Amino acid sequence: MPAMHSLPPVHRPLEDALALGPALLARARSAGEAPWLAASLVEGPAVVLGAAQRAARVVDLSACAARGAKVLRRATTGTAAFLGGRGVVWTLALPHAAALAPDATARTLLNRNVRGFLKGFSRAGAPAHYFGREWISLQHRPAALLGLDATPDGAVLIEVFAGLDAAPAIPPELAAPDERVIDRWLGKAPAALSEVLPARLSLEALARAVVEGVALRAALPLIDGGEAPELAAERFQPVTAPDDPVPPGASAAVLARVPIGWIEAAALADDPHVPLVSPARAWLGGDVLTARWLLDALGRGDAPARGEDFDAEASPLEGATLADLRALARRALALGRAPGG
Repeated sequence: MPAMHSLPPVHRPLEDALALGPALLARARSAGEAPWLAASLVEGPAVVLGAAQRAARVVDLSACAARGAKVLRRATTGTAAFLGGRGVVWTLALPHAAALAPDATARTLLNRNVRGFLKGFSRAGAPAHYFGREWISLQHRPAALLGLDATPDGAVLIEVFAGLDAAPAIPPELAAPDERVIDRWLGKAPAALSEVLPARLSLEALARAVVEGVALRAALPLIDGGEAPELAAERFQPVTAPDDPVPPGASAAVLARVPIGWIEAAALADDPHVPLVSPARAWLGGDVLTARWLLDALGRGDAPARGEDFDAEASPLEGATLADLRALARRALALGRAPGG
């Protein structure tokens, strides 16, 4: 009988909570092909960048260091989450897009799979809604932020971040200028969990209620996943380089506004140790919710070289279009080839 494997809510260093995503995704892709769900109780202060967000475009690294707020990078794409104190990271790994919701496709992935989280939050005492893109609303206020990744063979990783003591929005004094100009919350004031949940509800009880809600919504029994997997937490150490994760030897990044915020691109040489003369491909990143492999493929120009779009169902994509991403990649490559580019 199909079931959802789960790890009980436990306290984890934030680096370990982030490393849990790739580890559970590997389990979901294994021969059993079962969904996995875990909840990690974590401590900030920290800014958790999306996998493809260039650090200096999102945060002031010096201001974060002065405040004692770590800047970390997760495995999922999307926008940055702020954890000002105690918080929860839920990690959901699926062998394919329809593992929990039979009608889910790559392009309806979040819409279908966020419903279990809504059920869990509501059962915990905070009516929850999802209006698309990157956040969940509790008591009509943005309170939980979503991250997303997928593999070329269709396995999916979804992460949900929420803070008990502070809202998920990056404080203005820690944000970079390009981040401060974005209204990420549609004019609503983001909320800490303590503002929207019953006062006597513990963080552990909330974490467990959401896990149970996801399983109930999918009509799957929860079974103990046993011991936690071995974690490669060294991948998730603090970010200190302003251009991280842009590879060495890239041209200056160019930006474009899209519905979710910003996308970015930079021209790359074949050899990062050789000065950029004739760029071979582009690095693509930004706030978009998508699979990292798709950003890499678009940067290599795979689809334009064939003169075809990717299959609309091949990868999740929220907050920008394929046309947006391709146009910015072409612009970065053109600027990289220009004299002085």
